[in-house]
Amino acid sequence: MPFDQFEEAFRLSTWRSLPITQTTVKVADLREALPDFELRPFGDPPNDNPRLRCIVRMPTSDDNYERPVAVVSDQYDLLQHRVMATWLATNLTEAGLGEAQAEITMSEFGERLRIKVSLAERGVDLNGDLFERDEYQPEIEVTNSVDRSSAFNVVLRWRRMICLNGMFTVEEDRIRSIHRMDLSRTQVVRDFMSERVTKMPDVIAELRRWKKQKISQDEVRRWCEEWLRAKSGWTVENCARLWAILETGYDGEVTRPTGKLEKRPLSDYRVGQHRRVPGVSFPVETAYDLAQLLTWITSNQRTVEMQIEGTEDVPRLMAAFRKMQPKKVTELTR
Repeated sequence: MPFDQFEEAFRLSTWRSLPITQTTVKVADLREALPDFELRPFGDPPNDNPRLRCIVRMPTSDDNYERPVAVVSDQYDLLQHRVMATWLATNLTEAGLGEAQAEITMSEFGERLRIKVSLAERGVDLNGDLFERDEYQPEIEVTNSVDRSSAFNVVLRWRRMICLNGMFTVEEDRIRSIHRMDLSRTQVVRDFMSERVTKMPDVIAELRRWKKQKISQDEVRRWCEEWLRAKSGWTVENCARLWAILETGYDGEVTRPTGKLEKRPLSDYRVGQHRRVPGVSFPVETAYDLAQLLTWITSNQRTVEMQIEGTEDVPRLMAAFRKMQPKKVTELTR
């Protein structure tokens, strides 16, 4: 395979500092693709701690050894990845999606898990135009951990199919729980999928509003430097990437300016022109274009947590941008 500078710079590689593995299986085969865990005493009596437990990953086809992965309290309820996967696969199979592909991302010893399943038959056309479609496809994303690093979480995300760079979610498309076994025994996810996928999603209505809202290049630059960099929590590297895309239409690896360490303008950061950002007008014309750039950057990250947190943060960033605009909002004519 030829060398790709962009892929090298932003290849997904870690999850909270742990290396990851990635694989794809059919939904029906999810259970057997995941590791098993045991909850054990923390130490051997009398040199034990009765208030703590140790979680051990059992041997797998790729690793013949037991691996301790976490220490938890004696009140901790272990939600097995395999149990969650069986219950997820059952719900999807009943919805006619048993042959769908499930993308699995796991940390090195399997303690952290993300599963993504594309719901290909549930797509929505943003334009409502047979000849100029802008289709979004929902994905079910499930995350779980046995080391308490993240709660059990089910999210419905919407991916733009033209260029695969738009990935949006809103609070209504999420259910979350600390590890409680009763949640996995109910129909909550089945009901969630049925309700959220069969109705017009709130995020699609918001995207349509953004498509009508004109913006200027200068407005976005000012917001990027004065708010996104200073107040949003975004890294300066991600802000520099947005600035460079606004200037050139291309994205790439970021090199910090040399010399003194005082704050330098984003224009001083060198961003490689390694890949043209697809599916977005250049220069940007609408709030929809800006939203696409934000999701492009959050989707192309080296860590799983930055992907997840960044994607879920886009609606907040867009709300902040709209507040900084002049009160009179110009809309495109239909």
